[in-house]
Amino acid sequence: MNPAAQPPTDTADPAPKPSAWEVMFKDATNSELKLAMAASGTVLSLFTAGHMAGNMQVYLGRKHYNEYAEFIRTVGAPILPRNGVLWVVRVGLLASATSHIMAGTELTLRAMRAERHTVQGTIRDLKRQLTGKQRRRPRGRRRSVPQIIARSMRSTGVVLGLFTVYHVADLTVGARPAASSKHRHGDAYGNLVASLSRPGVAFFYAASMAALAGHMIHGMRTAAMDAGFTTTAQRAQTVEMAAKVVGAAVALGNVTIPVAVQAKVVR
Repeated sequence: MNPAAQPPTDTADPAPKPSAWEVMFKDATNSELKLAMAASGTVLSLFTAGHMAGNMQVYLGRKHYNEYAEFIRTVGAPILPRNGVLWVVRVGLLASATSHIMAGTELTLRAMRAERHTVQGTIRDLKRQLTGKQRRRPRGRRRSVPQIIARSMRSTGVVLGLFTVYHVADLTVGARPAASSKHRHGDAYGNLVASLSRPGVAFFYAASMAALAGHMIHGMRTAAMDAGFTTTAQRAQTVEMAAKVVGAAVALGNVTIPVAVQAKVVR
């Protein structure tokens, strides 16, 4: 047979099959992902502020704080079962956190692709930062505090994720070694005091609030901007001030608790 008469064969590699992640987000625009982050972040911020306000009741003593914890478990009774509303809130928070993380991850991946960054390159840059080998910026080009906070949103998000996991294991589940050996189900006040009486845990809780403050301030400001609430200079200033007040108040309120326990004001 004449070789020239044979049909040509396609030796090119077939296009790689898209991953499940890529299929999931292929139709989502950046604007939609940002709105998803704004909505879920708002839900999480509102819960965080309410949670801090509830925690302030620890200063009213063991009896009052334990009654508050019991009220949360029994709200809606006898129409709803015990812990019914609590589980609805938990599921809603889990859904919001999942949406927030997934949308943020996809936006990060898109930004890396647009800037032609790779995972390996990002890890290499991180190592340079940690080892101090990265070239210092010229003195006139130092970043401001808001710029540092904005560029640290992914880092503070990871810190808050780890803090949340530890917090649930410590005071909700009572799982060792996160929880104190004195943890007793039903004694919310005693469990809080026993946990924060450990200096390392108290420091971790307090330090995590710095990440919370920065994340909430920049997050609320960005959410308002993405939702179109900062169309004028006056509105932008109002949003900026509100974000700083709420973020700082929540973080400082939470910080007072481990400090009070370590100082034996709460015991």
